[in-house]
Amino acid sequence: MSRDIDPALLAELQGADLSPILLMKIGTSDVPVRMWTGYGDLDYAAETYLGGGEFIGVSNVSETADVQANGVTFSMSGLTPELLSIALQYMRQGEVAESYLGALTDTGALVGGTAVRVFKGKTDVPVIDDDGASIVINLSAESDLIDLERSRVRRNTSEDQKSVYPDDLGFDFVLRLQETEIAWGQIK
Repeated sequence: MSRDIDPALLAELQGADLSPILLMKIGTSDVPVRMWTGYGDLDYAAETYLGGGEFIGVSNVSETADVQANGVTFSMSGLTPELLSIALQYMRQGEVAESYLGALTDTGALVGGTAVRVFKGKTDVPVIDDDGASIVINLSAESDLIDLERSRVRRNTSEDQKSVYPDDLGFDFVLRLQETEIAWGQIK
């Protein structure tokens, strides 16, 4: 899939020396959680991303030419029980999750002032791994294409039609048509 990438960022990504960063925005029932793979705060697109350093991670983001849903897993480790409680209170299935790739200059600014989105999808249920010494939350997200695999169960009934279009009376007459005899090709 072609993307509009800032020329400065493209040159940086193709260069020998690279300082890549990942930015993640994960929706919750309250406000989105925005984090990046560095330290301190990073402002991007009028939003502030909190630095998570080595405590956050993202699985490989794959992309194919086929029309298929690819997923990604966001993880956060080193959580305290208090932060885990907050995370469980606000994390919801079906929220928007996005991941961006960028690069930093020597001064700590984003190259070209922008990052490129490498993933967008919907969150699944978080999985918590608590071994007693540390807590890790893994949150899977599936591409929006996963919706293509969901079955669509619709019936040609008046009730089903009215569930979507309450004022439509078209299917009210279907039952009466079933009992009507139509004489094709007869001359009267």
